[in-house]
Amino acid sequence: MSFRFQKRVRVAPGVRLNFSKRGISTSVGRRGASVTMGRKGLYGNAGLPGTGISYRTKLDKNGKRRVTQSNTNRGSHTQPVELIWDEELQDVRFEKSDGKPLTEQEERKVRREYKNYLLDIYKEKETEINSHTERLLDLHHNLFQPIESLEEAARISPDPLLNKPDEDDIYQKLHDAEKSELTFFQKLILFFPAKRKAFKEKIRKLAENDFEEALREYNEEIASIQQETDFRLGLAKKVKEGLPEAMEEWVSLFLDELDFPLETDVDFKISSSTCALADINLPKLEEVPLQEARVLKSGKLKVENKTHRDHREHYALMAGGSAFYLASFFFAYLPPLQTITISGYNQIVDPATGHEEDQYIYSLKIDRETLYSLKMKKVHPIMAFDNFEKRLNATKTYIFKEIKPFTSV
Repeated sequence: MSFRFQKRVRVAPGVRLNFSKRGISTSVGRRGASVTMGRKGLYGNAGLPGTGISYRTKLDKNGKRRVTQSNTNRGSHTQPVELIWDEELQDVRFEKSDGKPLTEQEERKVRREYKNYLLDIYKEKETEINSHTERLLDLHHNLFQPIESLEEAARISPDPLLNKPDEDDIYQKLHDAEKSELTFFQKLILFFPAKRKAFKEKIRKLAENDFEEALREYNEEIASIQQETDFRLGLAKKVKEGLPEAMEEWVSLFLDELDFPLETDVDFKISSSTCALADINLPKLEEVPLQEARVLKSGKLKVENKTHRDHREHYALMAGGSAFYLASFFFAYLPPLQTITISGYNQIVDPATGHEEDQYIYSLKIDRETLYSLKMKKVHPIMAFDNFEKRLNATKTYIFKEIKPFTSV
């Protein structure tokens, strides 16, 4: 695998990378998603608002979707019916709560009475299947825009849940918790002034200890945030001065903003205050979704494979869009940067050895001014390569052939 530059980051959909002076951390889950881990596996949770239908999808096994209709009073049905999404059939099938399938007559009746609900499920599945491709096609539509202030970008806001501890609040919570553990007779004893005073004194000492510990942790967190902010502000100053090492460290702080639709490796190097180079390890053609879906007038869902040409063009849109998307990221966070060379490669199997070899399929020198002058929502990424100095060898049907990448800006 190619590794021409010192800095490397792996960007996977839904995985957020957090770089700071203190190290790297990751979190998983696209914004708005709900994921549950239980004894029986990993599930994604969703629902159809206003329909009374909820479902969950098992994420780590065979992809079957189980949907339970909670309203059992509609029509003449008194036994709950489970609706299961069958990936092989690309359709729903019905089972009674005892696991037995419905009869043809029962299924026709359920489909008739819940026609609109089923249509919502088909539309949701259509969106789900097509969204995998749409994110690839729209990557170049979502260019990063230059940040207005490096200083503002450097500042870290404390977690909204981080509150300065309140001693009275801690005392009250401890008091209520301790009192709830007392027996009836122990509570009666508290009516005696001496016993009540001793009980409150015990709680006060516990509260003081908890408060001091909470305050220490709070102050440490605030100090840590301030230290990180000061570190970033110092970096921002060096970035303005055009120091390449600082520019590399600075841009690494924001790599969590990159959100490629497929897993991608990015290597990069800031060679000077105005120039940079980056390599993208592009996904393979077979990683681009092959299926597309549409709901027919009959209300049924049709899932079919794309044509070979459409599949290759979608790959080209993703590959070309990745170059512009990545270039805009560097331009957005590095004001001194004026030009970046982006080279895309993937792997092929060498028939002589059986081993995978890197194959570069494009190399592009992108300048800031030209990139931001393009109306990206109206261009085809590969055709937009013509606006820049490029190395590209591709057929009209988007079969890419090997090229030698630029080694400098």
